[in-house]
Amino acid sequence: MDFNKEILLCFSEEDNQPIEGGLKGWVSNFHKFLSTLLSQISRESPEVTLVSESNYQQVEIEKAAVIIAVCSPAFIKNEALIQRLDKHAEKVKNNDHLIIEGVSRLFKVHKGPFNEDKVLPHLDSLISYDFYMVDPLSGEAQEFKRFFGSDAERSYWMKLVDMAYDINHVLESNLSGKSGTAAEVVPMEKTVYLASTGVDMVIQRDIIKRELIRHGYKVLPQHTLSKEVGQLEQMVKEDLHKCRLSIHLIGEDYGYKPKGSDLSVVDIQNRIASNHTYEMVEYNKTAKDKRPFSRLIWVSPDLKNVTERQKIFIEDLKSDAAALEEAEVLQITLQELKAIIREELVTGGRFNKNRREIKGYTHEEEGNAKIIYLIQDKMDTSKTKPLKEFLEKSGFKVVSPSYEGDLVDIRYIHQENLRRCDASIIYFGSAKEAWIKTKLQDLLKAPGFGREKKLQAKAVYFDGQKEVDLEHYKKNKAMVLGMNGGFKPEHLKPFLTKLEK
Repeated sequence: MDFNKEILLCFSEEDNQPIEGGLKGWVSNFHKFLSTLLSQISRESPEVTLVSESNYQQVEIEKAAVIIAVCSPAFIKNEALIQRLDKHAEKVKNNDHLIIEGVSRLFKVHKGPFNEDKVLPHLDSLISYDFYMVDPLSGEAQEFKRFFGSDAERSYWMKLVDMAYDINHVLESNLSGKSGTAAEVVPMEKTVYLASTGVDMVIQRDIIKRELIRHGYKVLPQHTLSKEVGQLEQMVKEDLHKCRLSIHLIGEDYGYKPKGSDLSVVDIQNRIASNHTYEMVEYNKTAKDKRPFSRLIWVSPDLKNVTERQKIFIEDLKSDAAALEEAEVLQITLQELKAIIREELVTGGRFNKNRREIKGYTHEEEGNAKIIYLIQDKMDTSKTKPLKEFLEKSGFKVVSPSYEGDLVDIRYIHQENLRRCDASIIYFGSAKEAWIKTKLQDLLKAPGFGREKKLQAKAVYFDGQKEVDLEHYKKNKAMVLGMNGGFKPEHLKPFLTKLEK
């Protein structure tokens, strides 16, 4: 490739006006921070050259290894520089020198929301590095004018670190003489689709993306999603066919709606991923070369200001996932989600049929006693004691969820109990009804966890009266027990009669 190791930072001087408080301009700060990071992570300590209206004619843009463009309304006023950049982008794109091992040599930076596609059409497929925040309530963009603080550290600096490593990757690939053609082929088992999110989940998505890349996974999409619904859908479908897993992060923001659609980009990606999951299930039924594909949907546990539209969307997601063994809705901490993703990719997650040893947990079955899985929330453990004791005195083996140890082990024990049990009772005490419905869905999905025998009986034991729609439980073929004060042995008679048959 005919280029050197120079880095050019192209900008408009209008975007570098002094920030309030006597600080240097936005671009000057960006240049300083980026140069410092590159000197720390690069063996070459590369220099970043500033290019603006005053000196762009003296710079050999075409020879640079990396070009960074701070795109803004002020920047595109320099038509001569813009045309030169786009012409250069077209040339290196046609020569397969734009992308080096999956990373572009041209970086688009936004200090505020902006769309430069009309004036830089040959860069329209590149994902931009957005150095600003969007208020999820007002929808207004907030430019960073202070670079140190909790929000800045989580958003601005994380993005800057990612960018520095990407630039260093380009420089090292160039110095080692690696080809600038498209990225090397990564197997499906090492490729993950991490869906675009609403504005309130951008930071969480960046955290997950960084974690996946650090462990050697390729993360798609590697391009900006089209603003037109037809092209967007095609892009998503093509990417999903390359992946082993898709991850969808759901927050309070429904997301923007692409041109020609009444659905948001977040919703569209979920629907396409759902259809793809069904297609893979059908394909794997008869195919010799199985192509495992699963889907994790993470709903933030910190939802507060949720619109009715978003509530409906989340409920639809849960209903859709309930029908598929290969889809799972999780409402856990982000740290716990990272552990689940890791397990899903490394061991096969909930579809791994191989038993493993966990301290304090036994796979041994005691004689011919039937196993009843008593599922209760941790806060209801003491309340279920009389029920458990009665079942054990009646000759049944009762197993319960685990609450100690790593989330991965807790999840595994829950799935193992679903595989082994002959019947199950879900205790509806202090927990919310949404939790109860999730556990009912788990019982429906038990065959996906390796369950082979038929579930002989399932019930929801109501600790007192509950204001719920009982039809939901009947549709799920779950017996409704209790509903009349505390535990009484006679409440279990219909359940035990069915189990004994």
